[in-house]
Amino acid sequence: MMAKRTLLLGMLICLTAGAAFGQPAVIAPNASGDIGLFTMTTADAPRAGQFTLGFYGWYTQRAAGEYNPGDPVEIRYFSQWGFGPSFGLGLTDWWSVFVSGGGTGAKSRGGFQQGVINGVGLVGPFDVTESAKVRVGTKISFHSEADHDLRFGIWFSGLFPVGDRTFWNGTDVDHQHLNTGRSDWEWGAAVTKSFYTAAISYTLVGQPTDVDVRVPNLLRFGFGAEVPVAPLIHVIGEINYNVFDGGDRPEPNYATLNAGARIWFGHSGWAFAAALNTNLNMLFDHGVNPAPFGGIAGFTYAAWPPAPPAPVVVPAPAAEPIVEERRAEVPAAAAPAPPPPPRPAPRTTSDEIFFDGKSARLTNIAKAVLDGVALRMKNDLNATAVVTGYTDNTGTDKANVELGMKRAEAAKQYLVTRHGIDPGRITAASKGAADPAYDNAAAEGRTKNRRAQIVVTLVSGT
Repeated sequence: MMAKRTLLLGMLICLTAGAAFGQPAVIAPNASGDIGLFTMTTADAPRAGQFTLGFYGWYTQRAAGEYNPGDPVEIRYFSQWGFGPSFGLGLTDWWSVFVSGGGTGAKSRGGFQQGVINGVGLVGPFDVTESAKVRVGTKISFHSEADHDLRFGIWFSGLFPVGDRTFWNGTDVDHQHLNTGRSDWEWGAAVTKSFYTAAISYTLVGQPTDVDVRVPNLLRFGFGAEVPVAPLIHVIGEINYNVFDGGDRPEPNYATLNAGARIWFGHSGWAFAAALNTNLNMLFDHGVNPAPFGGIAGFTYAAWPPAPPAPVVVPAPAAEPIVEERRAEVPAAAAPAPPPPPRPAPRTTSDEIFFDGKSARLTNIAKAVLDGVALRMKNDLNATAVVTGYTDNTGTDKANVELGMKRAEAAKQYLVTRHGIDPGRITAASKGAADPAYDNAAAEGRTKNRRAQIVVTLVSGT
């Protein structure tokens, strides 16, 4: 019954999500090296060929498992900490890899008497420092065709032990660890909508070889949000619920809250992130005595997204000269009324938006360009637009024409649904890989040919 209630709570956390317009334009790695919040993984990924860097340190409060059945939780509290660097790389726009490592440790708190951590029984005060397992993983990200702001990500990673030396209470001891001596395996999935992410993961823990003790696996549920409050500041909050599955003497399940912010140093891609960490089970059960608080902080790098291209303005054609005719003078009373001033000559503007890979999803940069197009069409109620979708030369002609039409329709639907432009004023067309504007023989040219062109005819000429 307890397991069912635990699983239900985790499902509720994962399924709780809000809706908002737009999404954060920038990304950053989390403490595990993957793109995410502080400790949670999101469905986003670095772009092809771009790398990420990170260095985090963290400190949190935990409770060990029961050494003897019925041991009160007050004698089992301990602190846990860790630090380490990470590296990530976008292999394509939807596939990335990452690696992280560092050190970790655990220390008994003032009232600790006895407890069990990862199957290791501990009696009396302890202070442990050891190498963290090296985490190597990969993630695939994709989006919904029905809602381009709804993204999905799945990942798999291995955690491999390194070194055989541990420091217990300042004493150098060989072959003695709180971390198990075998590799762990983790897999998970995340759903991201606008600013919000729900995630679930499962870690299969490698069992020890020197003692006959079963170590519990870890099921983790999470819900978090990253909300921009200023151009270079994002407020971040995440709740994680950790469920220990199996094991002879597992630690009690617990929930943690991380609340803080990430601040970027201009558009350099470098950022500083920091948050207050709270063990919610300790807070609800015993208040702030003992203190349930910790923290997390780190420096990260991920390339800043490029600025949207400036709209291309096509100059209006020169007006034909007006030839005046001399007429015989007539009496003022019979002179005809002067002709009305000529109507201004129409002019056109041309904008381009770009797409990732085989995607028809509008990026934030594309949306910003379309916002400018909509403003021009609202200022001239007689203006019309032609949206033409293009692709690179990979794939069949039929598939390219269909993809080009999807890109044109995505731009048209954004103008209609977001800005209320009459759909009858917008024509969508596709040329597929025909009429490339850039050289398809080069990777950069193929990237720029994944585009849509929006030509607006301003009837008023303004």
